[in-house]
Amino acid sequence: MTAVREERIARELRRLRGKYTSADVQRALGITPSKLSRIESCKVRPSPQDVKLLAAFYGADDATAERLAKAAEDLKRPVWWTEFVGPDWSSALGYHLELESEATRIDSWTIDLVPGLLQTRDYSTALMTSRVDVPSDQLERRLQLRERRQERVRDGSLELWAILSEAVLYGQIGGPAVLRGQLEHLANPPGNVTVQILPFTAGAHSGLGTSFHLLSFADWPPIGYQDTIQQGLYYDDPDVVNGLTRTIDDVRATALSPTVSRETIARRAAELEG
Repeated sequence: MTAVREERIARELRRLRGKYTSADVQRALGITPSKLSRIESCKVRPSPQDVKLLAAFYGADDATAERLAKAAEDLKRPVWWTEFVGPDWSSALGYHLELESEATRIDSWTIDLVPGLLQTRDYSTALMTSRVDVPSDQLERRLQLRERRQERVRDGSLELWAILSEAVLYGQIGGPAVLRGQLEHLANPPGNVTVQILPFTAGAHSGLGTSFHLLSFADWPPIGYQDTIQQGLYYDDPDVVNGLTRTIDDVRATALSPTVSRETIARRAAELEG
């Protein structure tokens, strides 16, 4: 499951090649047109040495060549989620997990659910058991996978900024006790997590009608993501990503401050006691 890394290397090499033909590459480096085509179309895993040679020949600076070579070296690194994701699960899940594992920050705007990386086990259980597409014999494995994904939140290596519609505070997923536990969890986030509530009183705003997430990376452009019932939609077109960025920034500015949001969440959790 290295599709994301391979695609990024291939895309950047295609961009860097610019005016050079495959014949130019063969004359300079001895890499045949067929091999170059397989590298650029992700049909073969490129070696770090080939990637570095190609990037340097195309005129990339040393830092870019080293970054791409390191990315190629990382293709050999085993991925942790293979112990959870079996052949009976969607291959798209591996693609998402790879993106999530490489992200340094995720900004989320959600209108009806707590984002998965911030869900308690009871809240996740209630969601999964309500879905017709989650077989009962997969439930525990899916819960374990979600908890494993949350490790980067707990250890501080992933920054999260979650903006939630006030509706999330009232949707009694799993019942009052489960929702209360989830809200108490949200009201006391670790330092790498920021939670904001967009109140009903905000009225019309840029984020109406759809939830989405923005994933940011140390060495690659950001990617937008939207969840649907059947599949996830990913956006890497700069214009689309810029539009999503402007939208979430507008929602962020409209939402309650993080401090007031925590107080609002805690107050709603207290209403569910008893």
